[in-house]
Amino acid sequence: MKQTLTHIIIILLFSHATALGKTTNIKKITTDVITITPGKKQLQTLGWPNDIINSIAVRTNEGIVLIDTQNSPANAKLIKEAATDYFNDSTFTYIINTHGHSAHSGGNCVFDQNRIVAHINSADEIKNYDDLFLGQTVEYLRKKIYYQNNVLDTIHTENALSDSINESIDLYKFYEADLINNYRVRYADLTFQDKMKLTPGNKTIELSYMGKGHGNADIIVFIVEDKTLCTGNLFHLGAYKTEEMPSFYLNRVNEIDKWIATLSEFLEKHHEIDYVLTTHGKKPFKRENIVFINEYCKAVRDAVKQAKLNGQSLETVQDIETFNSFFSQHNNILRVNNEVKEMHARNIRIIWQYIE
Repeated sequence: MKQTLTHIIIILLFSHATALGKTTNIKKITTDVITITPGKKQLQTLGWPNDIINSIAVRTNEGIVLIDTQNSPANAKLIKEAATDYFNDSTFTYIINTHGHSAHSGGNCVFDQNRIVAHINSADEIKNYDDLFLGQTVEYLRKKIYYQNNVLDTIHTENALSDSINESIDLYKFYEADLINNYRVRYADLTFQDKMKLTPGNKTIELSYMGKGHGNADIIVFIVEDKTLCTGNLFHLGAYKTEEMPSFYLNRVNEIDKWIATLSEFLEKHHEIDYVLTTHGKKPFKRENIVFINEYCKAVRDAVKQAKLNGQSLETVQDIETFNSFFSQHNNILRVNNEVKEMHARNIRIIWQYIE
């Protein structure tokens, strides 16, 4: 009887792990830090569909700190369950949004009993998300689902197009469920202007505002004891094929001097950084990646300033050859290819607008 009971327990545990594995992927970073990523199908919910949206969970002796709540309540529930199971702890001490875009704050309402921490500018970003994604009706969404199913009926083979249509149907169904459940966005309870330190139990967590760029509320989050830095979607690090190359955001104010000052101060203070985790990246990075980004920002800023002083054109600075020496010094980080050239030219064009 005892042996039979043991077998049943093992089967139940295996079944639970298998079911969980289908919906979330967990990567152990340190003993107390993990990344949790929903399966691809689950990502097609309420927001910007992306192949990867990582949340980061940190175990403390007072409970779990969660960084970024995914793009919907459906995904936030998956993340919450995964973190609870992994750490065998259902207490959450802080929920941190690295900024207010949907992939980072869309599941805030799932943590209605917990303190949410973010930069003070995140409120406007979250409101924009609320207006954009929740300004529709259930009837409108059902029409979209009906139309997409009709399109699917005309496709006789399974291919990338049918996969995309099925994913969009999932997106609208999850969206519909959130509206039916009267989902509303939730704003941060605890905000700051420039820096904040949290001390949940045995952990020290430092938050620093980066300045306007990808969004208006981008922060970096450093877990001191684990030597782990979380960058959110800053510079889109990890989001492109050339993962190490930073990409500046188009059509937003870009405060490059603030980026440089914040990163320089952070790197001077923290000489040991073992892991750099991003929201949309496939792998952890190292301290040297942040050093490279900071140096790249300085090189771009200085080149644009000098070109404007000399009366040079934008195109002359965009030429990758003017940066050959810089990239040669950092070829341990990345090698120049066509994608790097395109990203570099775009970065120069964007920063050109913001430097006098």
